[in-house]
Amino acid sequence: MGRPRGSWLVFPLVVALCLAGNAVWVDMSVAQSPQITVDWSAALGQGPEGYGTNVWWTDQDAALWQSRYEESASTMFRLPISHAILEPINDNDDASSIEWTMFQFETTFPVPDGGRTSTYRAWFEALRDSGVTILMHPSYLAPWLSDNASHPGGYAPYPPNDWDEYREFLLAVLRYLVETINFPPQRIVLEAMNEPDLGCGVDPVVPCFWQDWTMADIAATVRVSQEAIEAVDEDIALVGLAECCGTDVVETLLADYPTESAYLDGFSYHRYSSGYDITALLERGETLKAYGRPVYADEYGSLSYRSEGTAGGLWHSYVLGELWRAGIAPLQYPFSEWPTLGEPYNSMGLFHDWREDWTIKPAYWVYANFYTHLGGTIIVSSTAPTGLDVVAGKKSGEDGAALLAVWVTNRSGTAYSGVQFEVTDFPQDEATLTIYDTMAGLSPVGTQSVSGTPLAFSADLPASSSRCFVVRAPWLTERVYLPVTLREYVP
Repeated sequence: MGRPRGSWLVFPLVVALCLAGNAVWVDMSVAQSPQITVDWSAALGQGPEGYGTNVWWTDQDAALWQSRYEESASTMFRLPISHAILEPINDNDDASSIEWTMFQFETTFPVPDGGRTSTYRAWFEALRDSGVTILMHPSYLAPWLSDNASHPGGYAPYPPNDWDEYREFLLAVLRYLVETINFPPQRIVLEAMNEPDLGCGVDPVVPCFWQDWTMADIAATVRVSQEAIEAVDEDIALVGLAECCGTDVVETLLADYPTESAYLDGFSYHRYSSGYDITALLERGETLKAYGRPVYADEYGSLSYRSEGTAGGLWHSYVLGELWRAGIAPLQYPFSEWPTLGEPYNSMGLFHDWREDWTIKPAYWVYANFYTHLGGTIIVSSTAPTGLDVVAGKKSGEDGAALLAVWVTNRSGTAYSGVQFEVTDFPQDEATLTIYDTMAGLSPVGTQSVSGTPLAFSADLPASSSRCFVVRAPWLTERVYLPVTLREYVP
């Protein structure tokens, strides 16, 4: 790697001070440039296959939404399916017969605070054509189907008061997707519920999703969801339970309801952090990973930094890397600001809503860059000094083609000049290095040839910055999506 820059000055200067009769020993050592080491051969496991954000839709901005779906390089989008919107009035009294004219898949409904509308069919078709997997979570019930029908506002919390009618609703959604608009069933995931453990009134912004429920209600929701899936296509996966306040509900389900818990192909959970301490976010994921199924952090964010400016982008750059290295699939909340969300959730969006012409935030580019360069990679071992957070992933192809993406977050206020990178066991001794400022777009900020055994190069890291260093030899496409379904990862 050669001698660190500036080290040749140290010894002569110390000798000169001593010869001058200076009675005090003065430590004039110059700190070495930081070194980041990546071991190509030390594979730690496949990175998450499902990754993306929670998305929204307006018919008037369809082209913009579709372009950002593509630009984000996500493989999965989480979206709400609201019974209160889709079946506001009971279609009939026969739960075994769907009266399609009463379901509002193709009815436009207003999006508050903006004069725009949304249509489920248009949204579903756009997601179908994008090639991604959808993770649908039912949110609120129409009052006629709720045990809490007195709830104001045209919607009501769970649990349902009629399990046959609830099964019919899920069956209608899945049949519509598969049979009417030809959405591939292997790209459909149903999240059985949303935040059953969020107590009413705990969050002043969000009305309760569940009220006065028992574990039997949770188990019934999972069971009925699976029954609807089996009636349509068993390639559709089921996950849960989108807990927000711990993992007690999942662990109780696993312990007391083995039949229902066995239906779950994966686990999901939510956790918001006040700052950079994401211990709870990671620990909850590790608890669920112990059961041997894929785990999704499908709502998370910073209550302090949110997604605003450089600080917000830096937070997401760090947290994405930590989730990725832990093998926890990230689905950040939310993709964009949305008029009905309220604060603090709205300012966690990766770009502004239409009142600010859909202005992109630095955090948006963090996600687009991360999913573009790290998506589909195998995680490999990396080390870095304190103050620099690093995660690395590799892809390899035939004839020696290789790609290594090294994601570096410098959360410190210190600018590092000439950071030394060393890649051991890289398949080639020559490669092309492309550098991306991950908070400033998808275009590279620098390209150069690198060589050596081990492969070595140096680069500057500005203070409070996020960079991705992509090494290719001789060349490998950036986006390699592996056609693996969720069920194939279940032991």
